Amino acid sequence: MKHYEFHRKVEYPDLGEDARFSHLGALRIMQEAACLDSSLTGYGPFDVERNGIAWIICGWKVHLERRPHWGTDLVVSTWPRTMSNHLSERDFIIADASGNPVGAATSRWLLIDVRTGRVTNVTPEIAAAYPLDNSCRALEEEMAVAGKSPEGAVETFTYTALRRDLDMFHHVNNLHYLELAREALPEAVLAQNLPNVEILYKRQIRLGDKVHFLYSFDAASGKHMVELKNCDGKKSHAVVWFY
Repeated sequence: MKHYEFHRKVEYPDLGEDARFSHLGALRIMQEAACLDSSLTGYGPFDVERNGIAWIICGWKVHLERRPHWGTDLVVSTWPRTMSNHLSERDFIIADASGNPVGAATSRWLLIDVRTGRVTNVTPEIAAAYPLDNSCRALEEEMAVAGKSPEGAVETFTYTALRRDLDMFHHVNNLHYLELAREALPEAVLAQNLPNVEILYKRQIRLGDKVHFLYSFDAASGKHMVELKNCDGKKSHAVVWFY
């Protein structure tokens, strides 16, 4: 099956501090590719007002094989792999113009009724608009469906959501969760440029919400975890793993 392809160069905002392609850059490119592909089916960002529904990201699992320089030509292939009830899984392959692998990812999306803000099921009409390809997987491992900080996790800082963080759905955009979670990592961990990032989104963060960031490390799995919790620490907004 032919998958949708999005062609673009590595741009300046895609670079990390070492002037190489970053996980944030990968998320930016893949988010755009997903929006463009979905737009071809009639369910993209421009169609939200007409359809009254929107796909909201609820999970990312990203592996970067290598991190090219600014100006490198990239090709992002993307396809919806599964779709049932109110969820869809979408995969991505990132390569350079010569076909050399750069990265791969899988993602999970939630269908929302924008009028009510509640989850809504995929209708037969919506399902028919998306050609699924479950025969091709970008990553073998499944995404996490649960996660919480262990006892002894260290609170690193607190952040209040600002207007600059919001997107068209009036909540903090998914990319900012990664940017903020990186602030909670020790400098020595950041310096490792770990190849894998996984994000499990649980609750929206809205304007003025105060978020606490907890850091922990699991020696058995080698994963560094950052959990974003609400002001009283009782509810979790997201968990981000670096490994």
